[in-house]
Amino acid sequence: MPIDLVISDLDGTIVETEDYHRRAYNALFRELNLSREWSEEDYKARLATMGGAKFDEILPWLSQPVENHVETCRTLYARKTELYVDLVVDALKRGDLALRPGVKSLFKQLIDSGVGLAVGSACVKWAAERVLQASLGKELVSSLATVCAGDDVEAKKPDPAVYLLVAQRCGVEPRNCFVIEDTRHGMEAAHNAGMRCLVTPSELAKGDVFQGAAGELESLEGLGIQDLQVFWERC
Repeated sequence: MPIDLVISDLDGTIVETEDYHRRAYNALFRELNLSREWSEEDYKARLATMGGAKFDEILPWLSQPVENHVETCRTLYARKTELYVDLVVDALKRGDLALRPGVKSLFKQLIDSGVGLAVGSACVKWAAERVLQASLGKELVSSLATVCAGDDVEAKKPDPAVYLLVAQRCGVEPRNCFVIEDTRHGMEAAHNAGMRCLVTPSELAKGDVFQGAAGELESLEGLGIQDLQVFWERC
């Protein structure tokens, strides 16, 4: 059975950005005058809490009572996303951050060969698009079959919603999609969608157990389409 569509996660998979989310939360804490700071271990423990759900923990830290929980979460999450994008784009421009090894080469091979390539991210759409353009470049991004993001669906990973939406928009059966992920909850989202998954763990996800993955690689360095097919056929 051929691979009809490769779907890549964004944060931690295309660019090693997971820790920039932590830094953005810490910047937000400073803006809110909170005497809190998440270490890498603190954030790793919250890695599977997707989207704005982390604010269920954060809101009780505020000095003033919150009258509208949902609206306050939405406002703070929007600000945290702005901080995150600014940090990532600035780091990419300075050369402090770059694509993970092998990403651009594999993506170009997929596009040139006619295999569909799409992105399914938990990040909000505008932020995902900004980071993709800053890291991959506008030309490569314009060749993507689709970009589906956290605000395109109701449920977050490990719920399969975002990956099922990608498949639907591309007109591809889920069983013919191959997902590239960096975290266990991302892999579970792929599996819950009925898709096979190759894992390249991000720094914060190293040490996790990726049982059921088609393969686990340190990076995509040197990986080609034929190599993907080998991993695909293992499942």
